[in-house]
Formats: sequence, structure tokens, C-alpha cells
Amino acid sequence: MRRPRTLRSPRLGATLVAIATRPHLWITAASAMRRLVPYRWWTRAPFLPLPHRDYVRFRLLTAVGSEADAAAEPSDLIQWLEWCRRWPAAVAVRT
Repeated sequence: MRRPRTLRSPRLGATLVAIATRPHLWITAASAMRRLVPYRWWTRAPFLPLPHRDYVRFRLLTAVGSEADAAAEPSDLIQWLEWCRRWPAAVAVRT
């Protein structure tokens, strides 16, 4: 099976740079990673704290549309993290 395009090195590097240059998103990114990384990830290959491939594929499909076009850009992740950061405040206003 082919690896999802979201996990290739050049895109991963660009994504890490995009997050590193936005300190206001560091806590949000760490919190999201904590929620998405499988429990005891270090006990299974590839021994990296990555979300399950099926979950990533599903999220890309629902975000982008067709599976052929499912390729996340660093700007997509930044936009999602910004949304995650604003979400608690948006919910608190409505309740």
C-alpha cells in the first residue's frame, strides 16, 4: 500500500516550519497531537507519534473532497489549528 502523501518529508518539513513560526498555535498543536496520537504509540512500528492512517485519509477526504485530490497543504493545517484555537470561545458565547 502506498503511503499517504501527507506524510512525505518535504511537506512535513514545510508544515513544521509553518507551525514553528506561529507561537500562538504551539499549545493548540500540542493539544491536538495529544488527542490524535494513538495510545502507547511507541510500542508499534513505525514508532512515531502519528495519527492512524485511516483517520488521516478520512479527514482529508472530508476536507478536500475526492481521494485523488486528497493532499493537505501546510496552510490547511494552520487554518485548522486556528479554528481549533477559536472553538472553545465560540462555544462559550453561544451557551
